[in-house]
Amino acid sequence: MKKLFSILFFTLFLISCSGNKPSAIVQEVTQDRDEPQIILSLWDSLTAGYGLAPEESYPSQLEQKLSDEGYNYNIINGWVSGDTSAGLLSRAELYLDQNPDLVILVIGGNDGLRGLSTDTLEENILSIADIFLKQDIPVVLWGMDIPINLWLNYRKKFREVYESVTKQRDNIYRMEYFLEDVGWVAKYNQSDRIHPTAEGYEIIVENLFAFLKDKQLISKP
Repeated sequence: MKKLFSILFFTLFLISCSGNKPSAIVQEVTQDRDEPQIILSLWDSLTAGYGLAPEESYPSQLEQKLSDEGYNYNIINGWVSGDTSAGLLSRAELYLDQNPDLVILVIGGNDGLRGLSTDTLEENILSIADIFLKQDIPVVLWGMDIPINLWLNYRKKFREVYESVTKQRDNIYRMEYFLEDVGWVAKYNQSDRIHPTAEGYEIIVENLFAFLKDKQLISKP
């Protein structure tokens, strides 16, 4: 705080000597703060870190990873286990109060397991994304899949939803598959073969971190 006041005083002194107006430079100095940016992570049990300690979930591990790499972010873990895209749509607007800088969306798995309409899933995801996009908040949409023994034609349509959504909106960044390098790998999944272990989430976080960095969706202070 003392350092900030010293910088501000020195800046005002230089401006008074030059005869320029201080407003623009003072604004630049006062905005140089250490407040973390906010990433909002939505939505179901995969976001919650079902069956694990809170610090083992992917949002918690991502926050730690970002910190270790010199980034200043808080991750808000918004989750409702077992929820569908319709459930998230009914609540998503409430999260605008958190003033997120970025939204990471993991949704649709429960729609697929219940055999719900893929057309409705697509409409719901678009509507959810629009809530944030209209506020100039970019959205990372993580692709989902369902077990290979469930309705092969339905599974194909389900997977196509995520690509279709991405093509219809700017500022939606699609990651191919949430469980990349983890899904169907026994040692990285709990006994239900659906929810990752802490080690599985660690791989997921590494994939996500690389994606966010490559797409320039995160920035250092």
